[in-house]
Amino acid sequence: MNDKLAINKKPVSESYKYFMVFLCMLTQAIPYGIAQLIQPLFVHPLVNTFHFTLASYTLIFTFGAIVGSLVSPLVGRALPKVNFKIMYLIGIALSAGAYFIFGISTKLPGFYLAGIVCMVGSTFYSGQGVPWIINHWFPSKGRGVALGIAFCGGSIGEIFLQPLTQGILKKYMVGNAKTGYLTSMMPFFIFGIALLIVGLIIAAFIRIPRKDEIVTSVVAKQTQASSTHEFQGWSSEQVLKMKWFWIFSIGFLIFGLGMASLNEDYAAFLDTKLSLTQVGLIGSVFGMAGIIGNVSGGYLFDRLGIAKAMAYAGTMLVISILLMIFISVHPYGANINYIAGMGYAITSGLSVFSYMSGPAFMTKSLFGAKAQGVNLGYVSLAYAIGFAVGAPLFGVIKGMFNFTVAWCFTVCFVSVGFILLIIASLRIKQLQKNLIADTSVK
Repeated sequence: MNDKLAINKKPVSESYKYFMVFLCMLTQAIPYGIAQLIQPLFVHPLVNTFHFTLASYTLIFTFGAIVGSLVSPLVGRALPKVNFKIMYLIGIALSAGAYFIFGISTKLPGFYLAGIVCMVGSTFYSGQGVPWIINHWFPSKGRGVALGIAFCGGSIGEIFLQPLTQGILKKYMVGNAKTGYLTSMMPFFIFGIALLIVGLIIAAFIRIPRKDEIVTSVVAKQTQASSTHEFQGWSSEQVLKMKWFWIFSIGFLIFGLGMASLNEDYAAFLDTKLSLTQVGLIGSVFGMAGIIGNVSGGYLFDRLGIAKAMAYAGTMLVISILLMIFISVHPYGANINYIAGMGYAITSGLSVFSYMSGPAFMTKSLFGAKAQGVNLGYVSLAYAIGFAVGAPLFGVIKGMFNFTVAWCFTVCFVSVGFILLIIASLRIKQLQKNLIADTSVK
């Protein structure tokens, strides 16, 4: 009976599978790019317009990250039960609606609410949605590369969304981006409508495979055998009882402590050592290296496995932070600062897969497909907690000492985080082999 069902299934072309990857990449580039990546550009205009303090307004990112991560396991639990298009559209509606809330807000609570709703919405179509799609179309072979291509959409989106946003803001404000103020909240409505339209177009085509479709590149006679290669793993309840899951999650939390400063403070630090033009060029190189890093990192996941790929990423990140320490001990304008800054951009960019596509790839590979969305939510929550704590912690350390000491703490956080992640992944892989062996005996 099963053989007959397998024969009746039709194979899906590689080009169609990569069309789904393209839709995921487009999701990261535009809906996610508008929802999350351009928001920092609105900070100074809003702070100046409504006379907020910078510290009070930027809490919007902390609140959004924490609530979004708390919601993530719930979204992961709902994904197997609810049609994906519905989940995708809910997320798009939330993020687009958040921009309309931004547009009518004048007080901090309104902006906080908008930031939270926007982040929760992006969890539906990006944080959980993109891995859900890729994991279904690429259950085994090529999954790392597919995830890498999908997540490099964020870097691609930044390339054109950043100047576009700055151009629109310039039209609706007086003064420059740092000291000017808004004359209209129209930019929020423009981006809200753009997010909604693009999201609706993507939702019309994006989907998971149907029951009568084969997504593995094998002939029909081998379908049943190949389907057993996808490790189903443990339930979310069983995962929570695993010691090595907690060590793995703690590794991501400590990793997040270090990554917060690298993502949030690198530009402010380089401003004290280099010209604005040089800092901008370093940022551009980082963006290009990030695109290469996402795709090449996915290839490393597929070819070398989790432990070796993460060891490579950890090495690149440690080198990038050591370069920041090197820059911190040299005076403003030193030629070596620019060279070291470019080195930082390249090494840091090549490692982005470890925290962009990495959580989605590792969670399914280690804990199985049975509860992949829920388990990804748990891991994302751990990373988000570390990230939320890491940014203010870096500021406190820098205030008490200096940038050099703060970067030394960062390299320690990243090193310890990666060591825990690699050790835990090796132990979980062994548990996985034992479970497969026990199941085959039975």
